[in-house]
Amino acid sequence: MNGIVSEVQRRGRVTCAEYMELALYHPELGYYTRFRSGCGPAGGGGDFLTAPTASPVLARTLAGLLTRLAELLGEPLCLAELGAGEGLLLGTLLEALGEARERVLRRVVAVERAEWARQRLFERCHSVETAQDLGDVPGPGGPAVVFASELYDALPVHRVTLLRKGDLLVLGELYVEVRGGALHWVEGPLSDPAIGAYLETHGVSLWEGQQAEVRLLTRPLHARHLAWLGLQGLLLVLDYGHPANRLYDPRSRRLGTLVGYRGHRVVYDVLREPGECDITAHVNFDDLVAVATEKGWESEPPQPLGLFLAQTGAFEHLPPAVALGEPLAPEDWAELAAAKRVLSPSGMGADLKVLAQGRGRVWGAYRALATPPLADA
Repeated sequence: MNGIVSEVQRRGRVTCAEYMELALYHPELGYYTRFRSGCGPAGGGGDFLTAPTASPVLARTLAGLLTRLAELLGEPLCLAELGAGEGLLLGTLLEALGEARERVLRRVVAVERAEWARQRLFERCHSVETAQDLGDVPGPGGPAVVFASELYDALPVHRVTLLRKGDLLVLGELYVEVRGGALHWVEGPLSDPAIGAYLETHGVSLWEGQQAEVRLLTRPLHARHLAWLGLQGLLLVLDYGHPANRLYDPRSRRLGTLVGYRGHRVVYDVLREPGECDITAHVNFDDLVAVATEKGWESEPPQPLGLFLAQTGAFEHLPPAVALGEPLAPEDWAELAAAKRVLSPSGMGADLKVLAQGRGRVWGAYRALATPPLADA
């Protein structure tokens, strides 16, 4: 019997959040955390593409943005990447900076939960501080930028549904249980009253039979990230998600957004191969904005990744022949095709959103560099 199935059977019944914690983050069995001798989960040889693995344009564009920020501020920055994986983005970013690294970055922090990934990251990116949690390293002590790519959508979620009990509609929860040696969804009462309060806070009323996800971990985690940045910082969140009114719209997401990925294919039954596939659910961006507002930070509306890249200089990093109107070499075509994945208004370029939040001098410099100004976008 699969080790995760055995653990669920031992516990009797678990919430979807507990199941995701086991399937993704169990030290020995978890999809992200277990030791990998070959390729990691992300990239062409893995199970899914992320923006950093789809094209180097994202990392190079961020390198250019950081360079301009440091120049405008007159001092180098501290950069922290959350969920840094094997260092694919950081490695390309630092390579793009080259000899300018010391003028642009005084510290680089890579936060990654999986030990095997931290080891590979350190081998790829020298002179980088690595940590399992952002709270394990000292604060930036000056202007700083935190970048989180597809981090929040991998946090565990509770799965809820609106059930009919006689003449009443009752908010219930979907649990995971072992039956006949396999995992199955079973209905039950809410495991935590905070789940119902969460939906009420966002003004969400589910339809009968609608399924949805509630991620209670987002707000406290995001608050810790903002607190680490201090009084002057920029936080860029790149993720799949929507504001609450769209995320919980029963007309377009009646069954929620919980899916898995394996072999670059969508897995709708996330209980079928526990620990063998990625599991994700869309982010409620309203949570991140609310936390920032409570802590005195400003936020810009989430914008498509392609638009963010276009506004921050991505076209400078396309093959030179594109701008010159010259014939493209075979390697140029491959590079351009990869860039289109993150720039095109279809696919990643539109589905992934960038939420920018900040305060202090760094935020002022970031907004001054936006072309056109992000507030008017």
